[in-house]
Amino acid sequence: MATLEQVIDEVRSLSAAEKRKLRRVLDLELEQVKTQDRAQPTRSENGNDETRGRRLEWLKSNREEYGGQYVALDGDRLLAVGPNYPIAREKALAAGKPNAFVTYLPKPDEIGEMGGWV
Repeated sequence: MATLEQVIDEVRSLSAAEKRKLRRVLDLELEQVKTQDRAQPTRSENGNDETRGRRLEWLKSNREEYGGQYVALDGDRLLAVGPNYPIAREKALAAGKPNAFVTYLPKPDEIGEMGGWV
């Protein structure tokens, strides 16, 4: 089997018309790959309904202890706690969980605010 460098060297020796034809073939090939990629179902990092339900229950029942901090969860299992998102995320990665759910857990008495038009 030829290496990519060998193929590139071969392509350099083609005429301009042959290079254009090769480009059209490769463009069509890439379009087919894109179409196939879009047709593939994407895996949700949020998990299924049961996992999300368990996670929500964990968040509700642990607001008192972890409120005001960022938590990283694997399902309903606490992986990490941090004062901000990057730190909690980094701790989850260090624990070997790149797809951990990381979120801010408000304190029980904390009122959420949203910016808007005045």
